[in-house]
Amino acid sequence: MLKLIIHVGRIKCGRKLLSERTRKLLGFWDLMSISLGQIIGTGVVVLTGISISMTGYGAPWAFVFALLIVAIPTICIAALGSAVPSTGGNYTYVRDLLGSRTSFLYLALLVSGQIILASFAIGFAEYTEAIFPELNMTLVAGGIMILCFFANLFGIKTAARFQTIMVLILITSLIFYIFSGFSYVNDYEKYGDISKIFPNGFSGFFAAAFLLRLSLIGSEFISEFGDEMENPGVLIPLVMGLSLLLVVILYIGIAIVATGVLPLDEIEGENLAVTARVVFSPAVYYAFIGGGIMISLVTSLNAIFAWCTRGLYMATEDGWLPIKLAAKNRFGTPYIFLTLFFVVGISPILLDLSLSYVSILGNAVGAIFGLFPVLALYNLAKRNPDAYENAPFKLPLWATKLFPLISVIIYGYGIFSSWNFIGGLGWSMLGGYVAVVLVYIHFRAPFVPACRRV
Repeated sequence: MLKLIIHVGRIKCGRKLLSERTRKLLGFWDLMSISLGQIIGTGVVVLTGISISMTGYGAPWAFVFALLIVAIPTICIAALGSAVPSTGGNYTYVRDLLGSRTSFLYLALLVSGQIILASFAIGFAEYTEAIFPELNMTLVAGGIMILCFFANLFGIKTAARFQTIMVLILITSLIFYIFSGFSYVNDYEKYGDISKIFPNGFSGFFAAAFLLRLSLIGSEFISEFGDEMENPGVLIPLVMGLSLLLVVILYIGIAIVATGVLPLDEIEGENLAVTARVVFSPAVYYAFIGGGIMISLVTSLNAIFAWCTRGLYMATEDGWLPIKLAAKNRFGTPYIFLTLFFVVGISPILLDLSLSYVSILGNAVGAIFGLFPVLALYNLAKRNPDAYENAPFKLPLWATKLFPLISVIIYGYGIFSSWNFIGGLGWSMLGGYVAVVLVYIHFRAPFVPACRRV
């Protein structure tokens, strides 16, 4: 039956079949829980201390600047999601507006970029160590990865419900941390002192903000569920915008507490556990680490597993991947694709890579592949004028041209700033991977319908 579906999909170029077969499952709150769970994670609970070492009391402002860095690319994706919602959203945007070969390259980079899964699991393990230092942290990181993998094997609705519970616990814990910590912050003038906001100049501030970009990305991936939600033209931009706004407000409060409770030299490079020990009693401290910090990392990990297979499934319908790889279990989950992401995510754990290296490399690769769907907006009005005109959320024509170019400049500078830290080996391996993908595209293209080889 699957072969018949794929065969017909190739004849029709796969544009409508998936949406016709997929039952609407996800509503506003499901999408908000997935979006918030995807956003809140490594950035705020792991990278805050690193950002403090880069920009001191500028950390709260760095979160605001990080929002500006991701705002324009996010608006671009929201406009696309509103105009042409579909399962596998970002992949289909690139395919239909930039070309099929480009879309498969985008997808291949997205797969490699999911080494970021390991950062959530490693961060989870490091916080676990604060409570149970006798445990094997590699086993803890691998164990939480396996838990989220199996949760998503049981289907998107099960995973969304799992996500909703965790997000509610997470947000409650972080708000409690903020309000408890504010009573310990006595000096707010330092957050308006330019010398303390930019102790390492603007370059240090920008580097911190670009790293904290990792704490704000994720809302754009709800477009991956375009054919699996109610009223996607409205919900995609609404959920993306609202979740980003809520998260930034939350992050500013967390950053103020993180920098205001203790002297900077005691918190630079440290995680939130350091200030949590001061503002909480021992019992509350342990509850916060378990119910807030560790949950935040699990929600991010779980949310990626929830959306990551959509593009690969669409690529199979288009003929870029063998049909058998699209096999689903009885819960409707493409388990082979999900297993691929699991392998990518657990590999850095098994290789014992550091949290900082995995985070910065994953952030840089994410910025690279993240530009592909943003650039797709450039061609929306030309290639699909009806969708552009009828979109509930429509940008002016000039913005569809200017915003993608601004995104390239901003992300390009951020990627360049990560160059030395990642090092020659990391970039060489990425370059070799891209070369292999390009060779695959060349030899696979004859098996792809002509209308998909553009």
